[in-house]
Amino acid sequence: MADDDDPVEHEINVYLSKSLAQNLCLFQYPVRPAHMTYDSVAHLSARVKPTQKKVELELNINTRSPNYARSKGEQIALNVDGTSATRKGERFYGSDLMDKQVLTSSTCSMSTNRYAAGVLKDGELHLTPLHGLVQLRPGFSYLDHADTRPKPDLTAAGDVGDSSQDEMEEEAKPVTVKFARHESEEAKARRMASYEYLKQRMNEEPWVQVECHGIEDNMAESERLLLLATQGDDMSEFQMAGKDYMHCLMPPATEQTEDQPAMPNNVLSLSQLRTLPLPDQVRTLLTNVKVLRLAQLLALLPQGTDPAAVLRSLQQVAVLVQGCWVVKSEVLYPKEACSPHSGISSEILCRGRDYVMWKFTQSRHVVRKDVSSVIKLPAEDVKDILEQMSKVKANKGWEFVCEFDKEFTDRYTDIVQRQKMLWDAKYQALAKQFKIPKDQDKKVKGTEMESPTKIEKPRRRRTSSKSSPRQRTLSGRSVSDQSDIEMEPASKPGSHTREVAPVMTEPLVIAAEEIHDSASNIAEPMEVSESDHVTQNGPNSDDTNTSDTNNLTNGISTELREELLSFMANLLRTRKVFTHSEMKRLFALKLQMCPPGHVLGSGVSEKLLEDVVVEAGGMSVDNQWPPNTKPEPIYALVKVGDESDGVRKVLFDMFRGSCRVKTSAFKKKILEFTGSEQSDINCRTLLREYCETRGALWYLKGACPDS
Repeated sequence: MADDDDPVEHEINVYLSKSLAQNLCLFQYPVRPAHMTYDSVAHLSARVKPTQKKVELELNINTRSPNYARSKGEQIALNVDGTSATRKGERFYGSDLMDKQVLTSSTCSMSTNRYAAGVLKDGELHLTPLHGLVQLRPGFSYLDHADTRPKPDLTAAGDVGDSSQDEMEEEAKPVTVKFARHESEEAKARRMASYEYLKQRMNEEPWVQVECHGIEDNMAESERLLLLATQGDDMSEFQMAGKDYMHCLMPPATEQTEDQPAMPNNVLSLSQLRTLPLPDQVRTLLTNVKVLRLAQLLALLPQGTDPAAVLRSLQQVAVLVQGCWVVKSEVLYPKEACSPHSGISSEILCRGRDYVMWKFTQSRHVVRKDVSSVIKLPAEDVKDILEQMSKVKANKGWEFVCEFDKEFTDRYTDIVQRQKMLWDAKYQALAKQFKIPKDQDKKVKGTEMESPTKIEKPRRRRTSSKSSPRQRTLSGRSVSDQSDIEMEPASKPGSHTREVAPVMTEPLVIAAEEIHDSASNIAEPMEVSESDHVTQNGPNSDDTNTSDTNNLTNGISTELREELLSFMANLLRTRKVFTHSEMKRLFALKLQMCPPGHVLGSGVSEKLLEDVVVEAGGMSVDNQWPPNTKPEPIYALVKVGDESDGVRKVLFDMFRGSCRVKTSAFKKKILEFTGSEQSDINCRTLLREYCETRGALWYLKGACPDS
């Protein structure tokens, strides 16, 4: 609105009429074409339930129309009213044909708080708020009439037979008297919230007969005049500040939260989760998932969350096992809880679960028989505890569900040491509670345990040839090493690990039983060595970049090259401009959607991605950054092949000297360099493709202060 190139063309006065505010309803006919209205159809009767906003209309059917199936109409009328001999009481249809239909209403789920009916008269706009919104559809009540109509007596005259049996007195039957129990407050609340009770209350509201008036009737015309505001109407809503008026016009949509259905126990909504404080978010995620790595947790939390704050919250609700965080037993089993299988108290469950977690701090695998002999819990409870943090491994027992997080243990050594001391103290208490002999303790600690180094230690094999400098790939695997020792991954050749994007978007839900299948190896931030960081030249060095790209991409397979070019071309075509971090995030999402064994999972370095951007038609933008923002490479599609290529070049030349651009300055620059004046629509369309607006100023996407 602050843009001086967008002047106000015309102003009109707006008035608020309240004469029909409590009675004005909007009728919708979802199954009726818009050109076939009911205005010319005779309305036989109408009735309403004002509290429930229900309406029923009886409309005449033209039985003389060539489109009317007379045989069908006679059959329906016969089924509903019966023949003249069997008919009892009032007829539903006025003739022997189906000569009317009933439209029944259903309340629309859309709230009418933001809607009004407007009338434009003499350059003035008169608004009347809507009280209700109903949708009318054909009803089939005649089927109910056919079912409830008395059936004829088919008893033959000769079957009357002996009348003595008909005249016999009915045998006396015992009567059982029942006294209703006193209803508690909780039972009463449950009964009043039940569907049967609500349906009974709805049926108790009586129908009110109303009179229908055609659209051309004098009564209808006089009612339409009430849509116009008069001098006596209260206009207080418009005597307020601009911000207050906008808030009243578009209030926060808080009323919809009550109508949202409850999520299943094993599903967590990200949109609802992010409305909680950070400690509650961490607690909720750990309670649902049970085991998480720090990288996975940061990916599920909102972008920009401080890892230090997350770690503080983690240590309150979880313990460290093999570099991963497992929810505490007392959080999972509160004091008032008990086992759903055996009914054992939470104290005994917590003690047994703590022992299982301690066993996993000592080894990657745990034998169920050894655990059961110590904690002495029922088999179902032991299985439930093991399934929370491990999975069955053939010939080895139960294996911890996540790989050892060596990156975390190397980076946060103080937390690891503190957790080790906590586990030592915990085991001393468990040894006393379970009466574990000291000699067994020494035997357990003296057995072969998989230390962090041993778990993550790669196998080595000698190579005779010298290798190029090592490159870190997106999948976290080493391509080559500088020394004469080549690191071989521990996994089997041909195995593929699917990765989850570090950023989740709406509307997604997280299933607790799927979190480790789809996010156990969540994509970590890519790292490259200093030799990988090659600064690209400016936008005018296309030839140099192309030659370098060809040299780099010629060393990869044709299939991988085609997949990368297809991904990058689609990214440039849809996004137009994106940052380096956004490119990594979208590539990680692409990896997640790829099936196991896909060529993109074979290892793609950041340098290769940067070169493919240039080969796909993009370029690195040499732009200015706003204050207090972190610069990073930005890539854009500048040459499309249409007449606007010159205008795009002017736009990016302006961003070289300033971090923001104004629409009027952009138009003058185009006129200066191209000699032709562009319209406001063309300029704004181009700016929206590559920029974000803040008032009258345009910032490059990804370089905006709020991005």
